[in-house]
Amino acid sequence: MLKNLYEEKRTPLTQQELNGVLLAHERYLAYKEGGRRAQLAHATLDGLNLANRNLAEADFSGASLVGANLCGSNLERASLYCADLRNTNLKAAKMMRADLRGASFNGAMLAFANLNNADLRAAMMLYAGKAGIKFVDRVRDGQKSGPGVDFSNCSMKGASFGNAKLDGANFTGALLQGASFKSAQLTNVTFKHAVLTGVNLKELIVAPEALEGCITDPTPEAAAKVDVLKAMLEAHQRWITSNGALGAPAVLDGEDLRPLQDCFIGRALAGLSARRAICVGVDFSGSQLQGAKFESADLRDADFSQADLRGATFRDTLLSHAKFERADLRSLALINGAMLAPDFSGSDVLEEQLFRTLRGEAPSSPDAKSAA
Repeated sequence: MLKNLYEEKRTPLTQQELNGVLLAHERYLAYKEGGRRAQLAHATLDGLNLANRNLAEADFSGASLVGANLCGSNLERASLYCADLRNTNLKAAKMMRADLRGASFNGAMLAFANLNNADLRAAMMLYAGKAGIKFVDRVRDGQKSGPGVDFSNCSMKGASFGNAKLDGANFTGALLQGASFKSAQLTNVTFKHAVLTGVNLKELIVAPEALEGCITDPTPEAAAKVDVLKAMLEAHQRWITSNGALGAPAVLDGEDLRPLQDCFIGRALAGLSARRAICVGVDFSGSQLQGAKFESADLRDADFSQADLRGATFRDTLLSHAKFERADLRSLALINGAMLAPDFSGSDVLEEQLFRTLRGEAPSSPDAKSAA
């Protein structure tokens, strides 16, 4: 006989009780004595605080987390199968490879969350009650009249949406590289300005306006320019190393730089001009980019780890999910004695993205006017 998991009265956990479970789980992940994996399946955790915790591999199957705070938490490989996440704060949460099948996200805050390779297909949970066997369909339950899930600006590379019911879902600006939408229900869905490289566009049965401004696979024309652009980078590096005696500065304004792949890693490219360039996912790690100009470029998911970005300009750029770990964001000393600070005015960079960087002074905030 099936156990009744929903109609029985369940006492909600208190914050103190939950904290004990989460502490034991973190000890479990660190292989410390007294550690135990969090088994919170079918628990009632409405409104509780789980923010900035390591919840990797935790079991929240069928749990109720309505209005809970999971902002910034690590939910990698966690099970949230048919969990009720309505109105939950999941901003900047890490949900890579999480089992989110059948979860209800209605009203949830997911800005800048990472759902790479998460399973977001539709699912149902069977349970037995007084009236007999019933099904809970979290994707539909409670959402028939409400707005769809807001996935705007989320990173969901490789996520599976197969057979998912996504009526009214908002994927504006989302990173969906390699995502699958096979047999998904996409009524009233928008993908404006989303990154759809590696996505089978035939699976996206939506109105043309729903795909306005999307970044798709590089065009054949962009691929054909690879050798020319590589030669420009080589000439720029010679220009740097020879103090201007050889080569020439590279001007890559408006170019699609994605086909160059790892050609920027560790290169001497001070003063590089890449205004309005498409650089989604491009790896600039370890590069010398002092004074580089990236105004109005699309740098979503780009990697600037350990890059020298002193005096670089990122005005009006798209920078969601870009990485700056250990990047040098100090001011650049100019020949005339002036100091040029990195400029992020008008960009969508989050302060959290710049936490682990080298900064003598804070770079211009996204709302500040340019000092350059």
